[in-house]
Amino acid sequence: MEKKKKVLMLATTAAMSAQFNRQNILILEEMGYEVHVAGNFRKGNPISDEAVKEFYHWVKDNGGKCFQLPSTRKVFDFINNGVALKKVINLIRDNDYEFIHCHTPIGSVIGRLAGHRTNTPVIYTAHGLHFFKGSPISSWILYYPVEKFLSRYTNTMVLINHEDYNRVLRKFHAGRVVYVPGIGIDTEEFLKHRENRQQTREALGLSDDDFMLLSVGELSGRKNHEVIVKAVKQLNRSDIKYFIAGKGKGKDNEEEHLKKLIEKYDLADRVTLLGFREDAPDLYAAADGVAFPSNREGLGLAGIEAMAAGLPLLTSNINGINDYSVNGETGFSYPPNDVSGFAEGIAYLADHRDWSREVGDKNIERAKDYDYHIADEIMRGVYQSM
Repeated sequence: MEKKKKVLMLATTAAMSAQFNRQNILILEEMGYEVHVAGNFRKGNPISDEAVKEFYHWVKDNGGKCFQLPSTRKVFDFINNGVALKKVINLIRDNDYEFIHCHTPIGSVIGRLAGHRTNTPVIYTAHGLHFFKGSPISSWILYYPVEKFLSRYTNTMVLINHEDYNRVLRKFHAGRVVYVPGIGIDTEEFLKHRENRQQTREALGLSDDDFMLLSVGELSGRKNHEVIVKAVKQLNRSDIKYFIAGKGKGKDNEEEHLKKLIEKYDLADRVTLLGFREDAPDLYAAADGVAFPSNREGLGLAGIEAMAAGLPLLTSNINGINDYSVNGETGFSYPPNDVSGFAEGIAYLADHRDWSREVGDKNIERAKDYDYHIADEIMRGVYQSM
């Protein structure tokens, strides 16, 4: 019996693979590979412990294996990340992988150094580079030289937004540079939940006249939910209800900060932290608009999901979000910390419901550019070329 070829899927945390790599794993398995997943399954995951366990068993049930690494997202955690590098090198030597597919800044450093050390081909998907137009100078100083240097150890570099793609194509040294429109979503799935709109709104305590604004994403400074809380305070309207679905984890956990802000502004009846939710499609169906004010975003799955659900967007005008968020067409976009701008946009959507619905209907069509079938076809081609 012919021995199965093996591939290593590597990210700093297991959550990255759980949230963004299931489809890639399935593609590799369809191509006849045994997929091994390495990352930190124990710490630093912005999803529930139950979700991490579910992913662990999902990988094994699909014929793969999982390996615990002590890797962290801390750039200067040389001890844990150094140990992770040694473990990955040993994994490569023990399993003779055909290639490595790595993700996340730290995971990609580990993967590319290990690949170079063992002469193993490497694919690196950058889910949004830390340096981009408008990013802090510190990000350029810290991340740009590292990414540029390690690009010479990258056989194929995959980018999910056009700004990153164009910069890497011009400036870096990867063997091949590929653009893919994110991981892709099932665009048809989100429309199926519209029939649940009234039931979900009632469960959230909303009246027919309330304007429900929704944000979906981890509670972190990068997601910048604070600016929308401040905009809701500035509007001071009882008919505008803001819901945030997501949980915080680790050092960048914003949950307590947001709770204090809500209390300080006396917004308990208008701003609700929902915690981690597995019913995002139902929440989109219940909502009238989505806020996505991130300070940094490689692309932004939640924004695209909201478009597929037929909702107008209120977004920041940075990085990968600009690939699909067009001010005045998909909704409105503003600088990340423009509280007054976001307040104005929220009020406009709430006061012009017909226009909002018209924009949402057009967004359904725009979202089809990010359907998972498109992303799958591109990634299958990438894997076939290795």
